[in-house]
Amino acid sequence: MKLLRRSLQAFTLIELLVVISIIAILASLAIPAITSALNRGQISTSVNNLRQLHAVALQMNLDSITTGDTNIGWPGDLPSKTWAGWVTNAVPHFMKTNDMIKMLSAPGLTIPANADLSSLQPGVKENGRAVILYQVSATNNGNTVLFSTSNFTNSAQGGTTLDPNALPFGDKGFVVVRMDGSVNSLQPRQVGSSFTNLIGEFVPVAN
Repeated sequence: MKLLRRSLQAFTLIELLVVISIIAILASLAIPAITSALNRGQISTSVNNLRQLHAVALQMNLDSITTGDTNIGWPGDLPSKTWAGWVTNAVPHFMKTNDMIKMLSAPGLTIPANADLSSLQPGVKENGRAVILYQVSATNNGNTVLFSTSNFTNSAQGGTTLDPNALPFGDKGFVVVRMDGSVNSLQPRQVGSSFTNLIGEFVPVAN
């Protein structure tokens, strides 16, 4: 009877501390994996967003060819080679305002519904966008970058390492889409002079 009564007693303080310590260790091991999975999911969302933006840019170029309208086309062929010059023609003729806001948003860069899309600065927390547009034209080859996430251009041009504080993904990775429509989600180790050559020469449009 004494043995049965003892077995029904609660855990001792030491036993509870051991259990809590084990749980804490397991949690510390799981958190990096969870964070990494979250980052990959967010970057995948930007991959899809940049695919949609490429579709808009391609449609603008095709319409420019068929109609002869020089106000639409590749960003480097526009009379005003600026972000404002491109987005004011893209919206609302090729994409609705709310849809464009979704495409330009990413973690830390949520664009308000009443924002002036033509004034959004890349990688800026307030009044900013998660996407960089590059000054490409019909004379560039398909390998040339058309869009990228804004954290890539903050420091990666010239082969330097990514800035861990750059929005939207810091040094966790970045996305580039080329004129031919190929989209790549790349990791920091893929940044360097060889990668810069691989994606071709590109210059961001003026803001």
